[in-house]
Amino acid sequence: MDTVSAGEPLVAGYDGVVCDLDGVVYRGSDAVPEAAEGLQQLVARGMKVVYATNNASRVPDEVAAQIAGFGAPATPSDVVTSAQAGAAQLAGQLERGAAVLALGGEGVVEALKDAGLVPVSPGGGADEVAGVAAVLQGYGKQLRVSDFETAGRALTTGLLWVATNDDATLPLPWGQSPGNGAYVDLLATTLGRRPAVVGKPHPPLYRLALDRLGTRPDRTLAVGDRLGTDISGAEAAGIDSAWVLTGVDRPTDLVAGDASPTYVLASLDQLLQPYAAPVPDADGWRCGAARVTHTDDGLHIERGSGTPIEVVRAGLAALLRLRAERSDRDQLCRDAEALDRLLDDSPTTPDATDPVA
Repeated sequence: MDTVSAGEPLVAGYDGVVCDLDGVVYRGSDAVPEAAEGLQQLVARGMKVVYATNNASRVPDEVAAQIAGFGAPATPSDVVTSAQAGAAQLAGQLERGAAVLALGGEGVVEALKDAGLVPVSPGGGADEVAGVAAVLQGYGKQLRVSDFETAGRALTTGLLWVATNDDATLPLPWGQSPGNGAYVDLLATTLGRRPAVVGKPHPPLYRLALDRLGTRPDRTLAVGDRLGTDISGAEAAGIDSAWVLTGVDRPTDLVAGDASPTYVLASLDQLLQPYAAPVPDADGWRCGAARVTHTDDGLHIERGSGTPIEVVRAGLAALLRLRAERSDRDQLCRDAEALDRLLDDSPTTPDATDPVA
């Protein structure tokens, strides 16, 4: 990232933004406060924005309509799905017009058509899929056991096999439902091999987003709420990342894992504000007006006039430094709970059952 002058907004160092959806722009059927306005301002200042989602079951028109319904600028061409990434990967390996078994929803079918491939439904049975050259697997609620049997039979011949994403679960209001990754595991266990995966945290979806934006990786920023998919995927693709805390992941999740976001934001609209980065300060860390130190008793916070996000950035800097030094990870996670509680006191705290994008 190029150096941003003091007082300039964080996003001034970039030409394009790859934006996640659920947990960033909306939470289920509700808009994330200030997100749509922030995206409007990004586009108004000439920033290119695309929306990247692991959800392979929906078509871009439907996704764009939902985004626009919340007041954010979006057209179908602004939406990049894991189904499109999967179809693009297969199109690069197959002849145009090749038949591909579409093991998924309408998003998989449309993506294959748009990539110049011919989708074949598994519902036709073994005879109808005898001539397919590959399988593209994505989530689809209408899939039946017989569809997986047909796909398994086709894949025993060693066909190309691409999965849109390997998210094991799909959060719903009542709890966790099996995600596409669970169904990938079903076939992988049977076949003794695994597919190529294109969705986050794997790089292909972000690479397709870069192609759509037409921006360089070092001039592109990925914005997301999930550490294991959005942030890790950006790292794998060589893109800077902004982790927004309007989703379900909390500071303890960051400390427990291995992701390292470039920035930590309270919400998407902070892209349009100057960024106060944490800096070492004697035996602690300072961010803006907040100062945090760490001892055997945990985090000691001197908030002063500092905002909650400044406290969180300083506290995470202290804990991540210790994580890098291989300190007791379990203890560091317990220490990070103080930062979780600070955020959970905020009125913008999301419901833990928000669906994943």
